[in-house]
Amino acid sequence: MDIEIVEKVLKGDIEAFSELIDKYEKMIYNLAYRIFNNTSDAEDITQEVFIKVYKNIYKCEGKQSIKTWIYTIAYNTCIDEVRKRKGKNNISLDMDLEGEEDNFSLEIASNEPTPENVLIQKEGLLEIEQAINSLNEINKSLIFLRDIKGFSYNEISEIMGLNIGTVKSRLNRARNALKNILKI
Repeated sequence: MDIEIVEKVLKGDIEAFSELIDKYEKMIYNLAYRIFNNTSDAEDITQEVFIKVYKNIYKCEGKQSIKTWIYTIAYNTCIDEVRKRKGKNNISLDMDLEGEEDNFSLEIASNEPTPENVLIQKEGLLEIEQAINSLNEINKSLIFLRDIKGFSYNEISEIMGLNIGTVKSRLNRARNALKNILKI
């Protein structure tokens, strides 16, 4: 079915591209949200990924599954953004600001879970999610791809550009790091 959609997109069918977006948007958003833990960043990354998919869709023919190809683009886009942000100076937004006439405080929304999320998620799942979010990007990605999304070692290897042995060993280390955080 995806191959037929790609063929339609290659022929200029915008409706077909909308089908790809509908099918994979949530998957990409979830990956970006897991890495950045921020809805705005996740939305921006999702949009950027689909721009890249549209510009490069001719490259996906026959190489791998379309799902894996799109996920590879999403993963690489996230990692590129993480690299861009490293080393940049961060300033605190929780400070008083001075205007020409008045002083005012800038209020920043909390990253704490909303009451609805607390009610929806069980305590144990929330603790696991927080532990996963505390891992570095590579370990977080490995856990997410394999244990949450169920990608095969081969698919993870393609997505992350690593050989299968490296995927397995790094996944093992990621799981051990997660166990240490959770004190299991």
